[in-house]
Amino acid sequence: MDDSKVSELRKAVNQQLQKAGVQGVLHQLLLEYQRTGERVTPEDVLDVLQGRGVIDELVRSVQPPQPAVEALVQVLNVGPSKPAELPSGKTFLHVKLLGGRAFTDYTVRIPGHDEQLQLSLELFGQRFNTKPVTAAVEPAFAGEAFFQLPTGPGPADPLQLLAMRQGLHVVVMQMRPMAAVVDQTRDLGPGPASVAAAAASAPEQVAAHLSVRRLVCALGTAEWRTALLRRNKVVVSVQLGAGPGANGIIPASTAPAGMLMLQLELRPAFSAALDESLLKSQQRMEHARDADVMAAFVANAKAWWGDYVSQNLAFKSRSIKVLAVGEDGSQYPVCCFVRPLQLGRTLANAREVARFVSLLRRREDLVALPTGGQSEVTECWCMLHTILASGTATKEEMALLLCSLLLGFGLDAWVVVGRLHDGAGHTWVMTRGPLASPCFWEPGTAVRYAITDVDTWPYQSVGCVFNHLRLYANSQCDDSAFGTSYVLEDATLWRELPMPPQELPAMPWSAIPLSRSVIPDPLELEAHLEARLRAAAAQHRRQVLGVDGATAWDDGLAQLLMPALAAYEHEAVSGEVAPGNDEFQQAIKRAVPLGWVFKAMPQHHSHVCVDLMRKAMLEEDQMLDILGATASTASFALRVKIFAYPECLTSVWMMLAVKYSAVT
Repeated sequence: MDDSKVSELRKAVNQQLQKAGVQGVLHQLLLEYQRTGERVTPEDVLDVLQGRGVIDELVRSVQPPQPAVEALVQVLNVGPSKPAELPSGKTFLHVKLLGGRAFTDYTVRIPGHDEQLQLSLELFGQRFNTKPVTAAVEPAFAGEAFFQLPTGPGPADPLQLLAMRQGLHVVVMQMRPMAAVVDQTRDLGPGPASVAAAAASAPEQVAAHLSVRRLVCALGTAEWRTALLRRNKVVVSVQLGAGPGANGIIPASTAPAGMLMLQLELRPAFSAALDESLLKSQQRMEHARDADVMAAFVANAKAWWGDYVSQNLAFKSRSIKVLAVGEDGSQYPVCCFVRPLQLGRTLANAREVARFVSLLRRREDLVALPTGGQSEVTECWCMLHTILASGTATKEEMALLLCSLLLGFGLDAWVVVGRLHDGAGHTWVMTRGPLASPCFWEPGTAVRYAITDVDTWPYQSVGCVFNHLRLYANSQCDDSAFGTSYVLEDATLWRELPMPPQELPAMPWSAIPLSRSVIPDPLELEAHLEARLRAAAAQHRRQVLGVDGATAWDDGLAQLLMPALAAYEHEAVSGEVAPGNDEFQQAIKRAVPLGWVFKAMPQHHSHVCVDLMRKAMLEEDQMLDILGATASTASFALRVKIFAYPECLTSVWMMLAVKYSAVT
């Protein structure tokens, strides 16, 4: 904006302030403070202006130009549902995206050429994801969605909807490819090669869609109940805060990360709109209730902590977690982050749940995109929608999610806060069996440790355990993971801090049914990955080893590797050795002649990015040893097996093998 426009804007602002009488109020306020001798701060001025209704009157007096409003409203309907298709007898919230505004990250840096933004909305367990758009200061988010409101049978009651305080949750993700995509089939010209390239386009597109790093860059909640105040459409702006970043942390500053423009409308509309004062009164009541409940809880927790430490001063150094920061920057009791979750039919049992959680990418391991954020940060625990939308979680969030899902399967599950053998703080999950015997679940690996596996436990000490109802602090002199008794009901061993839901601040969020895998044909994608990895292996042998001639591939031997790959995934899910190992061994012995050498090496990946798989293959010593076979009789085999999980998560096993005559 040039200087002349800035000057005109300042002049317009001053005229509006004079018209609203703001300058007169400020002059009177300064005189009052001058008489008392108190020091006036900008915060004091804003509080007085808010209390006297000046700010509210100013907001009501400011109306955007009508053409600008019409430009916002005139957006093409690109959603999957049309109003005529909505079922009768139900109430829907129609949300139309009108784009983003003032994304501050891109005012201080230029986005990468391959950087995109994607928006995800969630309300009452229903989700809507936009198509990725080019990253910019004003991203062109577009689309519309219809969220069904839980009104129950019969006509909807506006007052019933007014009491539903769960907001429309907004997550904005920065997206970049995991690795530079190199299309080796381009510019092949006409002929069989080009036909093969066209046939391979579908799996390539699926692989490219899944091979993306997602990093939450902005979060927010829209007050959808504003639609109750209008019979027609209403345009609202949603202020978004900074996301948790790569290390599960959020900036301490409350500076906004951007804004999202939405158009809201109820379908069907009510005959009469609610008065705005009703919504404000409801919001004040909700905030006052949370503040009172939180103050009472903090006072109770302080008294509980004093009694706990008075038992033994050494308890001060134990790992006790009572409060945690949510993604909105507010503190909540840790029990607010756990609840029994049943997320649909896609995961059949508790062990599949553990495997699913372990496949989430660790947010700590992701490389953060360059930002202009602050250096002051604080740890936060994100909500379920944020975790599922980004496909990432911290180790603490993994434990919270795993505990919630195990509770949903009816287990006596608890989040454990303690330390590992190296002294590092850690969070994991415990389920209790008969006689309170513990079984530990490691969220990052899905490994289960029974009481008989104590020699392999990575856990050193236990400070406290909690779930959605209560928290227990370890009061035993021996707080080692093995020496601790897990009879939580024994008051001489554990100090209980009750956390009944009715005495906790509300943290409204819903169970979200997990989406099915987006891979239409895993077998086709497996063949695509195998072809690319074979080409990379052959290229390595030619360029690095100087091997002349083509690399011989044995498709029959590759077929024999499949049972081993299936067994690895079976063991990762169930913790048990898969049956069929005898048959696998017999098949390999029959395929490898007497006096020949057979070598094989598996690798596991939680993605389908062929470039990262190739890099990992060529960095593994045992893989390089296999590729280094130079015998004239050497024949190689490579097999990839994909196991698809909900929410675009994948478990990919790859095995490289070679057989050759030991006689040169």
